[in-house]
Amino acid sequence: MDKAAVNLRLEKVREYHAHLLYSRLSDPILYEYLEDEIPTLSELKQKFKFAALEKSPDNNTMTWLKWVAIAPKHQFVGVVEIGIFDDAYAEIGFMTFADCQKRGYAPSYCSQAIALARERFDFPILHASVNEQNLASRKVLEKLGFELHKVNKNEELIKGKLSDELIYRLIFANPN
Repeated sequence: MDKAAVNLRLEKVREYHAHLLYSRLSDPILYEYLEDEIPTLSELKQKFKFAALEKSPDNNTMTWLKWVAIAPKHQFVGVVEIGIFDDAYAEIGFMTFADCQKRGYAPSYCSQAIALARERFDFPILHASVNEQNLASRKVLEKLGFELHKVNKNEELIKGKLSDELIYRLIFANPN
């Protein structure tokens, strides 16, 4: 792991981050294994506006925590989000910007996000879904202690081809 990864900090996403991050978040490489389309700047601004309020734009029962990961010298390296539904179900998602990949950043900033979310919410399990072909994200999840829980066969349509969705889980020890 790159030593710089230890020096990362998280900053809560605000609407103004849309302008700062748009060129990074509109890189087609980031969407290689996602069903999502590249957002427009106005769509990204709207999503970040909701994220700043910790609300999901499409699910009013979810608390949406979203951060941008920043390396020394104010270099944006990625984004991480955790959605929490009624304190019971939680799911993490993350993206490392193309020029920052393979440097050990993702496990560091995801670990920080998990710690921040757990300080506020008592969810027993954190879920993550990843496309079977996304080996880099799978490695990150495994470094964080996630274990493969379930395989949804032919669940995702990526670039016109069906592929499997892998569901990972990180189970937290019960403090009681």
